[in-house]
Amino acid sequence: MMDQHIRVRTDDKYGRLYNDLKNVAVGDFHELFFVCACLGYQQAQARPLTGSGEARFWSSTIEPREWTCYYAMVLAENGMDYEAIQDDKAVLSCVEQYANGGMEVLLEAFLSEHTTEQGGQLQLAAAGSKELSRDLLHFLYERTDPQAVGGQ
Repeated sequence: MMDQHIRVRTDDKYGRLYNDLKNVAVGDFHELFFVCACLGYQQAQARPLTGSGEARFWSSTIEPREWTCYYAMVLAENGMDYEAIQDDKAVLSCVEQYANGGMEVLLEAFLSEHTTEQGGQLQLAAAGSKELSRDLLHFLYERTDPQAVGGQ
């Protein structure tokens, strides 16, 4: 399992934003994709990619823990039918939709004050970006269920 040769896609309209957030809020594309996929899944916000999407990164960069979460999402969506996770391309296709929906959640609930639009593309606003990684962690922490992560 865990096919290493799949191009993972993101929505074209978020291409510039993914590029801007890399090495500012996250270290690599797969990390932002993971955050977005989790937010999309948590909020039941799966959104199809517009057009064919933009090839963002190779599946070889996805870490085993991320793959585990992706398999769990797809299993839960498919009533624990293990056939649903036999094709990694199909798994990632489903997760791409969660990540797309999660980017919408992230924009609406957090990133809107940190972005501007130029030429029809969202981009990171220059002001305040040095605090962005800390603010993003705080935003994500506020959305966690303490019981789910072993808290009180």
